[in-house]
Order: sequence, then structure tokens, then C-alpha cells
Amino acid sequence: MRSNEEQQRTGSQTGTIEILLVDDHTLFRESLRRMLNGERGFHVCGDFATAHDAMLALNNGLSFDVALLDYELTMASGATVNGLDLLVQIRASKPEARVLMVTAGMNIKDLQKTVRDLNAGIFLKTEPTAELMLAIQRTAKGERWISSGAALTILSTVDDEQSKENLSRRESSVLRGVLEGLSNKEIGARLGLTESSVKAVLQKLFEKTGVRSRSQLVRYAIETQIDPGD
Repeated sequence: MRSNEEQQRTGSQTGTIEILLVDDHTLFRESLRRMLNGERGFHVCGDFATAHDAMLALNNGLSFDVALLDYELTMASGATVNGLDLLVQIRASKPEARVLMVTAGMNIKDLQKTVRDLNAGIFLKTEPTAELMLAIQRTAKGERWISSGAALTILSTVDDEQSKENLSRRESSVLRGVLEGLSNKEIGARLGLTESSVKAVLQKLFEKTGVRSRSQLVRYAIETQIDPGD
């Protein structure tokens, strides 16, 4: 077992991303822990079934680079607690913590709270494991990962009049493709546009929103409630 001093070393010091894993589904948690520990550059520094056990370890000095939190967690009493409650506790003790909510599904209110109020990312359990590796790496760098399915769920509830940007029909269609995780080529095939035309529309979207990348565009769309339309 590692000492507290070893546990408190971060990825920036060791070259390995130290991961806190909290999920009350034993089979999923253990499988994910084995998978991550088997990948170069990843190490699960602690895995817990309850929010109580996770906070106890953190209060005793356990440190991490990225936390993967399940949405529905079991309390010590056996009751179910919202994973966001644990996230709030983590934020109170570690304001700059880098967190991914890993979930099979969340209601729209909590999705928005996770992204906008608690500054955490969202990864859907239905996404490929290769995407999870990338999500962890991006999160460790300070980026906020939002699975395309979660982004679309958030934006699907926004009415047209709430949009803070006046997008053309073509811009809206390209934005929806971006939110669905499609490549420029795939977006072009769907809309009957050349790949260069899609790139030109994306550039207009970047200029209009003041961002420089696709991931920043997704985050901006969520935070400002741009509705990409149907």
C-alpha cells in the first residue's frame, strides 16, 4: 500500500494521471479500475463505493488529478444520494478539482448544474472506452469534457427565443453536427456541402462566438444556451 506522501503526488509531478473513482456498481468500478491501471499514464489512486468513504479518504489526505464520479451513489446508510452532492463537497475542499461526472443518464436540471454551476465535465457510460481515456486526459489538462449526447440533451430544452446568437439555418445545422460529434466530412455528407464549405461555416461560428476550437464551441453553446434547432 502506498504511503500518504506517495498518494499525494500529482500527475504533473509523476507523469501519471492519478484518478479518484467513485461508483457504487461494484462490477463496473472494479472493471474500470483494472482497465485504467492497465493503461500507461493512468493510475487509480482510490476507488470507493460511497460518497462517505470517498470524502473520508480525501479528508485523510488522499489527492487526485481527475475524479470520476457516478451520478447516483449509495450512502453509508444504504440510501441513494445525488452524485452532485459529493461534487459540491469536493469543490468546498478543493475548488480547482478536475471532475468528470460519469453517468448512464441525468436529468436536464442536474446536467446544467454540473456544467454551468459546478464546472465539471460529463461523460456518458454509453460512450466508447477510448473516448473515456481522451476525456480523462483533457480533463487533467484543465479542459471540460462534455459528451455530445449530454450536450444535445442540455440544448434540446432551450427555446428559440433564448438563443443569445442569431445563427443562420446553415450555421445551426453545422453546430448540431458538431454537438453530435460528427466530423466535417460527415456533416458535409448530411447537409450536402463540401468539406471546405463546412470548414468555412465553422470559421464563421468561431468568429461569431469568439472561440478557437470545436470543444470550445460546444462549451460556449451550452453556457450561453445557443439552440442549434432541429
